[in-house]
Amino acid sequence: MTTYTVDPVLCMALFVSDAPQKADLDSSTVRDTVTRTLEQLGADECYARAAEEFGNHPDVALPRITWARELCSRAMTLAAA
Repeated sequence: MTTYTVDPVLCMALFVSDAPQKADLDSSTVRDTVTRTLEQLGADECYARAAEEFGNHPDVALPRITWARELCSRAMTLAAA
């Protein structure tokens, strides 16, 4: 399977969203969550919140951003197919 490089802002939006990390979200839900979060917060606020989380809780932030990147990459791969 080919993975796509995903715009980092999409990953940040999923990262700061209220989506539970334990959930294996389907691609449609990932895209909807990213869109909703960007509409609510904007890109700059997503980056600011992510930076704050990395500063305050790096042990939690690293696994969550990895999760967000994997799900965003999968969602974009399926959308491009």
